[in-house]
Amino acid sequence: MKKQMSALGVRSRRQLAVVALLLPLALAACSSPGDSSSASSSGSEKGEVSQAAADRVEQFKAVNDFVSPGPAVDVASLAGRSVFVIPLLTTNDYNIQINAAMERVAELADVNFEVYTNEGQPNQWVAGMNQAIAKGVDVIILSGGTDPRALEPQIKQAREAGIKVVVSMFWDTSAQFAPDCSGLGVDCVDGVDAIVAAPYQTATRLNADWIAVDSGGSAKILVVTSNDAGPSPGQEAAFKDEIASACPACETTFANVPISKWTTSVQSTVQSELVRDPEIKYVVPLYDNMASYAVAGITAAGKHGQVEVVTFNGTPAVLKMIQDGNIVTMDVGESLEGAGFAAMDNAFRLMSGMEPSRVMDIVPVRIFDTSNVDEAGSPPEVNKGYGDDLEAQYLEVWGLG
Repeated sequence: MKKQMSALGVRSRRQLAVVALLLPLALAACSSPGDSSSASSSGSEKGEVSQAAADRVEQFKAVNDFVSPGPAVDVASLAGRSVFVIPLLTTNDYNIQINAAMERVAELADVNFEVYTNEGQPNQWVAGMNQAIAKGVDVIILSGGTDPRALEPQIKQAREAGIKVVVSMFWDTSAQFAPDCSGLGVDCVDGVDAIVAAPYQTATRLNADWIAVDSGGSAKILVVTSNDAGPSPGQEAAFKDEIASACPACETTFANVPISKWTTSVQSTVQSELVRDPEIKYVVPLYDNMASYAVAGITAAGKHGQVEVVTFNGTPAVLKMIQDGNIVTMDVGESLEGAGFAAMDNAFRLMSGMEPSRVMDIVPVRIFDTSNVDEAGSPPEVNKGYGDDLEAQYLEVWGLG
């Protein structure tokens, strides 16, 4: 019998888990605070903005069309099968929202669904894998950033037991990962059957494009990175590449603040950089959880109304800062509901004996600024502002619509 999906319950807490975006942390090398390097673009007329950048900004300020994950799936035939989810951790909103979307889908499909409770420790993920293998589940989803590199032996055991493994929101869309390990090089994990890629670098390139347009093609920019966060080095490279083409006259400085120092050093780093170079007009903390500290640094430097914050994740608290005119002027948001749907779609495909989805840009992304932020709700809500038909489109693909 066809069922209709109700809207997921919304939790708009202050912190929507950049923690989950940073996930390779347990394995990443630490960096010292205050490391910085500069990169500037040159060789073109001052004030030039690429048409491609302007076009991308307009494209992503709007709700984009649904991207189908692939051919239709007969989900009704999967009743009684089982999905076991090991999230990065079970206590942050990022994972909670993704898990809620997956659980709703599993309920509609009459598929058994279990989330393994953990506090983000790799040894706990190992225990979760062992539990799933012992239970003989059909699919394991490493969700919301769980690092598969910490679980290679267990992933191999799962494959030997005939259990499929989906990795969600860990690898960037730029990786072009294929389950046969042909596309990811050193970071590849043999035994992974499907992935849902995360839009880290897409968002960072949109940050650069938006600044190019907003500044009229001439700006000094401070990007606050975290080299001990897995996605961060790739995001830094993406920003350098994009700003060079989008805004040749723009000048960018990069300052590294390790994750453990965010609460103590983002503010002081931003403040000192603004004092060092009073012409900086944009501060780009790579993730929303850094944004409030960047705002504090701008205020402490006496630059309120002169310097803007541009960031990524689309958390309700930061979108509210845009609405309130509190220094943040743009945030690239990602649909956590879309991430959950895409992970379950891959689980359904694998349980049906189908090929997994190879669509890399499957998670909806949107630029929110003063022109459209009210579409995310007033006050903003998780998952609102990405279009109203995402549920219906997936239900149609699964034969549940």
